[in-house]
Amino acid sequence: MTREESIKEYYFRINRSIDYIKENLGEELSLEKLASLSSFSKFHYHRIFKSVTGITVNEFVKNAKIERALFFLMNNQSKTINEIAADSGFLSISSFSRSFREARGVTPTEWRESFKKSNIGITDSNIGQMQDKIQDYLALKLNNLKNNQMSEEVKLDFEIKKLEEFNVIYVRNLNIHQHDSEAFGQMFEKLFSWAAPRNLINFPDTKALTVYRSNANLSGMLQADVCLSVPEKISGEGLIGNTVISGGLYAIFHKEAPMSDCFKTWNYIYDVWFEENGYQPDNRNFFLSHLNDPKTHPQNFHIIDIYIPIKLL
Repeated sequence: MTREESIKEYYFRINRSIDYIKENLGEELSLEKLASLSSFSKFHYHRIFKSVTGITVNEFVKNAKIERALFFLMNNQSKTINEIAADSGFLSISSFSRSFREARGVTPTEWRESFKKSNIGITDSNIGQMQDKIQDYLALKLNNLKNNQMSEEVKLDFEIKKLEEFNVIYVRNLNIHQHDSEAFGQMFEKLFSWAAPRNLINFPDTKALTVYRSNANLSGMLQADVCLSVPEKISGEGLIGNTVISGGLYAIFHKEAPMSDCFKTWNYIYDVWFEENGYQPDNRNFFLSHLNDPKTHPQNFHIIDIYIPIKLL
C-alpha cells in the first residue's frame, strides 16, 4: 500500500468512528470500542485520530457533547439543565457543568440567560429601560409584528415532509468557515471526481447536499460534510466516507438568493418560525440541498432547499 493509500485509509476509518461518536453520545465511548470500530490498536487509534482531527479523542467527544448541549440551550427553552445534561451524554449534572464552564467560561444556566438576552437585543444595563425593551419585544411577538428584516423572511416557501432515511457518500471537513465557498467547492470537486467514474451521478435523482455537523463557533468555524445521495450503501475509501441521512419529519424551506441570505433565513427559522408554527427543532443534522450551479444563474444566486429536522411541541 502506498503512502497516499495509507493516509486515505486512515481518514476513512477515523471518519467512520466520528460518525459513531456523533450518533452515540449517550453511550460509553471507550477508547477500546472506538479503536475496535476503526480496526486500530488503542495506541494507534489515539495517535491517528489526533493527527487527522488535531485534537484527542476525549477532547472530540467532550466537544461533541458540549455542541449538542448548546443546541438544546439555544433552541429548547423548556428543557431543564438536568435534561440537557442527560440528553447530551453527560453522566451527571456536575460533570456537565464542569465541562461546560471549561469550554465556555460560564455555567450552562448563565450561558442560556446571556443568549436569551442577546437574542432579543437587550444591551442596556439600566433595569427600567431593560424592562421597557422586554415589554416592547413581547408586544411585537403577541401582535405578530416583524421588523424589516423579519418581514422579508415571512415570504418563505416551505413545506412539512416526512423523509425516509437515505444513503450518501461524503467528504468531511472538521474545521471550515461557514462562508468559505471556495473550500466547500473544492470538497465537492473531490467528491464528484470520485463519484463520476463510478457512475454514481445521475441528476436530478442524485442530490448534492451540505450537511452541517455542528453549529458555527464565535469565529464562524464548524464541521460539515458535502454529500451526494446514492441509491444504496456504497463503500467509500480514504477521504470518501459513506453514511446515512436520518429520516423523520423536516421543515423544508426553498430559497433563491445569495448564500448570505440563506444564513439569515436560518436565524429567522430558529428565532421566529418555530415559535409561530407549533414545532421544535430536533437534534438530527440539518442540511442544504443544492439545486443549481450559482455560476450559471443570471444573478449568481443559489437555489437551495433548507432541511430543518423538527418535531411537534
